[in-house]
Amino acid sequence: MPFHSPQSKFNFQSQSVSVSILIENLSMTEKEEVSKQKTKSLNAKFHGLKQDMGQIKEDQRCIRDEQRKIRERLEDVRRQCDEVRLESEAIAKQSAFNRIRLVVMFQIIKAREDGDFDKAALLCRFLNSISDRTNHLFGSGKKKKVS
Repeated sequence: MPFHSPQSKFNFQSQSVSVSILIENLSMTEKEEVSKQKTKSLNAKFHGLKQDMGQIKEDQRCIRDEQRKIRERLEDVRRQCDEVRLESEAIAKQSAFNRIRLVVMFQIIKAREDGDFDKAALLCRFLNSISDRTNHLFGSGKKKKVS
């Protein structure tokens, strides 16, 4: 066995301490490196998420704009539908009045053929009153008198 002096033992211990410090430092450096890599990775992910959020925000704005436009178009369609419904009702009423007038006119012709001129005169007055109401309701313009 070789003889070791206390000084050589100290050197050996000091070398082993410095190696362990180097290993520690190396592991700290590696830890810092890993930590930096993780930080860079997280920053990249954060940046990507931020961009995605910006894109989503823009998409949502576009969706809101489109929804607003669709609501406006829907309101226009509803308004037009109401107008068409009212016009259809007016046409149906006018058609009913026209049918009544035609029936009365036919009865006037029949009464005249039969020589019942009193009945024909009464029906003519009735026809005029119906025509006046129709003109008043629908604004049909000139009144027509049947004699």
